[in-house]
Amino acid sequence: MKKTVFSLLFVITFLISASGMEISTLFHISDISFDKKDTSTVSSLSTTTYPWGISIFGTDSISEDMRIKAGVFYDPVLRYTTYTLFEYQHEFFKLGVGPFFGSFNTPGTILKSGISTSVRIELPGIVYASLKADSSIGSRFVKVGDYIQEYNKISVGYYIPNAICSVDLTSKSFVTKQATNLEVDDSFTEYAFKVDMFQKNVSFRALLSFAYQTLTRTYLDTSMSISHENKLNSLILGTDFSFKLNDGLSLITNLESNIYSFGYNDTTVLNMATTWPENFLFRITTGVSIDLDTYKK
Repeated sequence: MKKTVFSLLFVITFLISASGMEISTLFHISDISFDKKDTSTVSSLSTTTYPWGISIFGTDSISEDMRIKAGVFYDPVLRYTTYTLFEYQHEFFKLGVGPFFGSFNTPGTILKSGISTSVRIELPGIVYASLKADSSIGSRFVKVGDYIQEYNKISVGYYIPNAICSVDLTSKSFVTKQATNLEVDDSFTEYAFKVDMFQKNVSFRALLSFAYQTLTRTYLDTSMSISHENKLNSLILGTDFSFKLNDGLSLITNLESNIYSFGYNDTTVLNMATTWPENFLFRITTGVSIDLDTYKK
């Protein structure tokens, strides 16, 4: 954790020194998760622990058609990654590419390199399609603590008056060699329908989403080639709000909560809490976005 904090402080110093950059700081917390320390399946879902993390990143224009996005990002499945992404923007398409590093996620591997690519094709104001793929590079596992991060997202959307509707498919995977004969795979899959609502000259913006999510934690005994898994399936309602306080400062809040959840311990039904608040599953992200150029004028 100390190394992660030092990395975040370094990113903050770099971003603040960058002229004209827009920086964002986000705090994440959730109880829709399995314990990362577990080495075998569990018979019930614990909702008394709340994994959390912090993201700090910035975006800036290199030229009229080029932008750079850099920072440290936290994800409850992928853990921490440090990105530097370059995006080329054209009227009908956008291309992005850049390196990323898994950062201080296990004691055995301080940094894990990877590559991120994205493409978006659009008919402005009518329809768009986008694809993003991130993957670690290098050999699979050599020692305890080695890991692989993968992220993929496909999105197709269309425009209606004052809103953008989209259908998204997202998958994430974090596979680590947790012990000599144990590999653990944390994976996440989401099918979502989203409506991003906006209006010109209004400082408030809202996004509503309805999703089906599957969270899986698989334990593979490599000595016997036997695997066991915990799985949690959830219907999720999400709300994402952005409120612009002034030209240089915006507040950001995202809440995802379960409508209904059910899970399995291999083929056995996973025990779930039945009383509130233990049966309330959620993810919360909140933070601020600051346009540094506004305050340097």
